[in-house]
Amino acid sequence: MATLQDIIGKTIVGYRYGIAPESGYSYNTRENERECGVSMAQVGFCKEVQSFAVSAQVDEKYYYIGEIAGTGGDDEICLVNFRQISESEYIKLREETKEASNAIVDYYADRKLRLLYNGFCIGMTEEEIEEFRNQYKK
Repeated sequence: MATLQDIIGKTIVGYRYGIAPESGYSYNTRENERECGVSMAQVGFCKEVQSFAVSAQVDEKYYYIGEIAGTGGDDEICLVNFRQISESEYIKLREETKEASNAIVDYYADRKLRLLYNGFCIGMTEEEIEEFRNQYKK
């Protein structure tokens, strides 16, 4: 089963609402601490993190490529060593970073399975988790 350690350091593209903070780190106001990098609303071919998109104060998307540092407070992927790219570069590089995107999908799906197998009610069945995996892997 895939773990967070399996995806850390992989290069991926993504977007966020609003320009990345100059500090290189997003701030999680709920936890009152900085995150491990800049949080992305969406990476690769993965589903957009809805809580991120809803909480954003701006509608404009900014595209980035960078290395996965971990996850943020809303379970979104955070990037370090990132740089801003154009939307057309994002589209092209998304295909080139497909392997990393698939690894992220496996991480999310396997984490859900671990929770389910440990008796947690996560609102999904094993079949639904596998459907999620199949929907977002390319």
